[in-house]
Amino acid sequence: MKKIVIITGVSGTGKSTLAKKLYQEIKNSTMLSMDVLAENIYDIAGFKNRKEKQQLKKIYITMFKKILEEVLKREDEIVIVEYPFKKEWISFFDKIIEKYNYKAYTIQLYAKDFDTIWDRLQKREPSKQRHPSHYLEKYELRNKNKYKPYFEYEYDVLKQEYEEKLSNCIQMGTVIKVKDIEELNIEELITIIKEK
Repeated sequence: MKKIVIITGVSGTGKSTLAKKLYQEIKNSTMLSMDVLAENIYDIAGFKNRKEKQQLKKIYITMFKKILEEVLKREDEIVIVEYPFKKEWISFFDKIIEKYNYKAYTIQLYAKDFDTIWDRLQKREPSKQRHPSHYLEKYELRNKNKYKPYFEYEYDVLKQEYEEKLSNCIQMGTVIKVKDIEELNIEELITIIKEK
């Protein structure tokens, strides 16, 4: 049976890390990352202000949906997607899962506590591996290496957002809750996904 694995959770829970691990371990899988698509669009078009960045966001979300539908249409066996998918995505996923006859798995990632998230973000956000478009309101590819990374979050604001978003993640099909990615048994998870 064809399967779609939806990885969701707030920033810093390890969505991208888990998606890459699953993609590497499951040979017959396809992985789609919203962040990778967004970064490529930002590199192509750039943006001069917040409004332009928001316009590009609408474009990459529309493109993501179209690409995902194409992948399901061609009947890829296991499709892995990752993003902090909120409840407004439910109708979209319902429609395409039914239309292309996929079995859905939702992996909801959490952390031991908010401080774990905070520590991960403090390491990730200012690193050179993080694409600068995520934290800028003006971006051009030609200046990519000149931007200085910085950590823009405030502890109390992010903690409140984290607590609110925990209950706003989608739950499609078989729901697997992962309390801490560092303690996850990846082989066990793959066995659950591969079961008929």
